[in-house]
Amino acid sequence: MEIGKTLDNYIKIMVKNILDENKFPDYDDIHTDTLAELIDKLIIVHIRYWYLEDAMSEAKTDEELAHLRRKSECLFKEKRPMLIEGFDKLIFKILEGKEVYTPSNTKQYKGWKN
Repeated sequence: MEIGKTLDNYIKIMVKNILDENKFPDYDDIHTDTLAELIDKLIIVHIRYWYLEDAMSEAKTDEELAHLRRKSECLFKEKRPMLIEGFDKLIFKILEGKEVYTPSNTKQYKGWKN
C-alpha cells in the first residue's frame, strides 16, 4: 500500500509542476459542486450531440439542417469547453488542497460487507 501512496504523491507533484510551468488560468466559471455532476453534464452534452447528428442526417430542408448544425456547434464550441474548464478548476482545487475529493452517495450493493 505504501507504493500506492508514493506513486500518488509523485503524480500530484509532477502534475502541479507542469501546471505551474504553463501558468494555466484560475477558472472561476465552474457551475457545479461535484465531479459526478460535471461528468453527468458532459455525458448529456454528448448524448444531445448524437441526437442532433441523427436529426441532421434526416433533415428535409437546408434551413432545418442549418438550424441543427447551429445547435450542435453551440454544444461543442460553448457548452463542452465550459464543462472542461469546470474539470480543470476542480482538479486545480484538488491539487492545491483547497478541495477534498470524497465520493458521496455511493451505492452499496447487497452483500457488500462480505
